[in-house]
Amino acid sequence: MLIVAWEVTAACNLSCGYCRASASPLPDAEELSTEEALSFLDSIASLKPMLILSGGEPLLRPDIFQIARRSTALGMRVSLASNGTTITPHVADEIATSGISRVSISLDGAAPEKHDLIRGKGSFQAAMRGLESLRGKVDFQINNTITSRNEADVALIFDLAQRVGACALHFFFLVATGRGREADLISPERQEQLLIEIERERELRSLEVQVTCAPQYARIARPGKGRAGGCLAGKSFVFVSRKGDVYPCGYFPLRVGNIREKNFIEIWENATELKALRARILKGKCGRCNFSGICGGCRARAYAETGDFLGPDPACRLEV
Repeated sequence: MLIVAWEVTAACNLSCGYCRASASPLPDAEELSTEEALSFLDSIASLKPMLILSGGEPLLRPDIFQIARRSTALGMRVSLASNGTTITPHVADEIATSGISRVSISLDGAAPEKHDLIRGKGSFQAAMRGLESLRGKVDFQINNTITSRNEADVALIFDLAQRVGACALHFFFLVATGRGREADLISPERQEQLLIEIERERELRSLEVQVTCAPQYARIARPGKGRAGGCLAGKSFVFVSRKGDVYPCGYFPLRVGNIREKNFIEIWENATELKALRARILKGKCGRCNFSGICGGCRARAYAETGDFLGPDPACRLEV
């Protein structure tokens, strides 16, 4: 299934330290209008994608539930990626009735101290109130971005996700894009340790677990709950910006087209860069690796650090 992540707005009520979108308090003046948004949905309907509505904070877009209702009416499975702080019982009811099937809430620590350090004072408790408002109305998952600031919290995040009733836990390994800083990255050796820890915890839990931007997890994870890895960028995942620009993923700032200029399906099927990502003729150690078929390295990280999206993933500790 094709996954389309759509950054519906730049507006956000928080200012997170590593924000991929470099979000701001106000929407971008060039964001897709309601008419353009609905037309975009009509243009991708035949693909029956899974649609992720993200931001910024998507709940700050006034027409977000109109967008969600149109998407579900067209047969798409729709998820909402939120910081959780604006979700009240009333908003949770609107989410449920709009047809959104899952909400992801970003938590960067298992307690206020670490989360609030990254996202702002009071944001942890506000996100927890959002989770409570969703309980029994809409499935929710927790998204946790692993950085040098919170790398010790993996087991605690698992505990929290189970305690609050999350249906899934998704880990993201930071790529230095947007406001993401090199100083927040972890070493290849530490990433390997954390992937092993994630797999060990996954074996003990009932949660669906996924890992993003560390496709090396594919050679560590046993078959089971959730997708075990491999970079999906440009293969079965694509990102559409608030201005309609199309990228292989949200951490991969390589523009391959714009839906204001060309039909999305034409971009998806014909963009040269997307074809290259699907062919996966990789260079350096990723090209020589026995695991290239199931892993392939993080193409966004290779691009961020070397300028070559087919080059080796610098976050992998293997030398082949």
